[in-house]
Amino acid sequence: MERNALMRMRARRAGTITQAAYKRVAATRPPRAIHTQQDYRHWKGVLASLMSEAEAKMKSAEAAYAETVALLIEAYEKRHHPLARVSPPDVLAELMAAHNLKQKELVDIFGSEAAVSYALNGKRNLTVEQIRGLAAKFRVSPGLFI
Repeated sequence: MERNALMRMRARRAGTITQAAYKRVAATRPPRAIHTQQDYRHWKGVLASLMSEAEAKMKSAEAAYAETVALLIEAYEKRHHPLARVSPPDVLAELMAAHNLKQKELVDIFGSEAAVSYALNGKRNLTVEQIRGLAAKFRVSPGLFI
């Protein structure tokens, strides 16, 4: 077996990436910083085409390339499309709506329906224990409620 074929086989099996393999994947569309909306749309299309391939069939070098493109897109989005800060009561209301929950279904976390209502209306801040309970219930980061 030729040396390059053996290296490719090992790279696929071990999940490592050879420099040559990455260069081959990136040669047709070398990754570069995204500065314009046109660049942004182009690279989103590139990523979409990469992800449309079955991920199980994606080689290590292709996966690394896709990750690089995703990081470039993410950096552009952070600069040009920042997410608005959402208040903890709004996060709670949205999660309750998404899970089709009523206030009384959170009494085990808050202690009473009135406490849930106060939290939703912003009249009381969430306690550390309530944040932990909500994060566990909705399987989200506690940071969403801070």
